[in-house]
Amino acid sequence: MKKPLIIIFLILLSVSLKAQKVWTLQECIDYAMEHNVNILQSQVTQQNAEYQLKITKNSWLPSINASVSENLGFGQSPSSTGVYVSNNSSSTSFGINMSMPVFQGFNIYNQTKSDNLNLQASLMDLESVKYDLSLNIMAYYMQVIYNKELKSVAEHQVELSREQYEKTRVLAALGRVSEADVYESAAQVATDESSLTEAENNLLLSILDLTQALELDNMDDFDVVSPDKFGDDEDMTLASPQTTFEFALQHQPVMEAARLRLEKTQFDLKATKSSWYPSLGFYAGYSNGYYNYFNDNYQNESFGDQISQNGRTQVGLSLNIPIFNSMRTKYQVKMSQLSIKDQELQIDNASKTLKKEIQQSYYNAVAAEQKYKASQNSLQASQIAYDYSKASFDAGKATLLELNESKTRLFKSESNLLQAKYEYMYRCRVLDFYGK
Repeated sequence: MKKPLIIIFLILLSVSLKAQKVWTLQECIDYAMEHNVNILQSQVTQQNAEYQLKITKNSWLPSINASVSENLGFGQSPSSTGVYVSNNSSSTSFGINMSMPVFQGFNIYNQTKSDNLNLQASLMDLESVKYDLSLNIMAYYMQVIYNKELKSVAEHQVELSREQYEKTRVLAALGRVSEADVYESAAQVATDESSLTEAENNLLLSILDLTQALELDNMDDFDVVSPDKFGDDEDMTLASPQTTFEFALQHQPVMEAARLRLEKTQFDLKATKSSWYPSLGFYAGYSNGYYNYFNDNYQNESFGDQISQNGRTQVGLSLNIPIFNSMRTKYQVKMSQLSIKDQELQIDNASKTLKKEIQQSYYNAVAAEQKYKASQNSLQASQIAYDYSKASFDAGKATLLELNESKTRLFKSESNLLQAKYEYMYRCRVLDFYGK
């Protein structure tokens, strides 16, 4: 009897431990990196670039092919000596051939360089996708943290309203406040409970957004690290936008990918120009055959004798000299030159876009910092006003309506402070991403 109970206890314990799992920001980002579809697609693109580079590198290796054929001839038929005889016949031939490039006008060399740069650019593309995903996950994560704190504030407001309601009932029983104040107090409890319900719904929706961004199957038992363990960036120093831009210009994956692709187009141009150069190739081969004539008056040699006599080996060099190819190479070169110009324009555009993003991020962070400090002052003033109104109400010098208005302003100040705090934290971290 004890053994089944122990098993049930262990199962319940494992379920409980699973339910207690909370996610840190880094864990969310790491999980997204492994499961996000855009990341997986970028990895596939990278692997394709790796295979293309290997294909180009292996172009230097020889190409070896074997062949076998069976032929039936009627009337004039070829013989092993190359003379046609007036007999129906069958012939079996087989051979093996090898060819390899010796000189291709530096085409393979330049194409290898181009494919290698394309691989490096695809790696930078992958880093850029990871960068964008990290910012996206961080934004959703911050929203969950903000809504968790907002829910805690709403819960505290409900507790205060309920305490005030009970106190108002006592005061009404003593004849110190009117019955209308009791109804007003009860209405305030209902209002604050409604705000709490809204805060809970907003938290659930933000968790749903985060779990969907993580591509989790469901949001059951999902939670993030509590705000008091998350930390903040109140003392973070903002680097100047110009300093951040100069660093990002050299280190941001999107800029590195653009520069690599510019260098790639330059090698593509060299590879295209190689079509104007002669190409030299080496080849070697071995062939053999068996001939059988359908004529009773003709004595066919045995298969073994023919194989020993009919073998032929050849080696040689082939030189191909381009003279005219319908102006194809000329216009392919011009197209490659335009590709270089287009890539230069893309770099210039990416640089301007990056500078604009950094400037916007910097001034958004500055504005968020100012809003955060102003919200701190506003909360402090609202807290003092609420404490004064509460003391005045308890002394009978203020009405319940005035107290509720003061509490509402306090709640709004707390909400504004939380929003300003997490907006500031997010803006700081966005700017920090550019400076890494």
